[in-house]
Amino acid sequence: MKARPIDPPRWYWLAAGLALLWMLFGVAALAMDVMMDESALAQLSEGQRQLYGERPAWLFGVYALAIASGLAGAIALLLRRAWAVPALVLSLASVALQFGYTFGVMDAIARLGGAAAALPFPLTIIMAGVLVLWLALHARRRGWLA
Repeated sequence: MKARPIDPPRWYWLAAGLALLWMLFGVAALAMDVMMDESALAQLSEGQRQLYGERPAWLFGVYALAIASGLAGAIALLLRRAWAVPALVLSLASVALQFGYTFGVMDAIARLGGAAAALPFPLTIIMAGVLVLWLALHARRRGWLA
């Protein structure tokens, strides 16, 4: 018989709830990306339009995988399931691949007008992913996940 996990502190629930909210913002961003029409595309900068138009289909799949696995990981945190860790590792690895390709191969920094314009949003996403993964690893070490 498996031991019952240790009850986490209150801050864990707040952090896990915020992780879920963050991942739901990702779902909304993915939905907006999928539903982007000509009028929305026209409002993007030239560099953004180039990146959007030249993005290979497989990279969009990596983006969707990052969102789906991140959402699953956040839900697993709220359910206190240990599979939150591999789900969040997959999400963060997918984010790294997505941005690595976008910046390394597609030259996003040059297209978007320099590092100051191109990097803040991706760095925010990466840092949030690292924090949520840290939460899952911390929760697993403390015995809060089953």
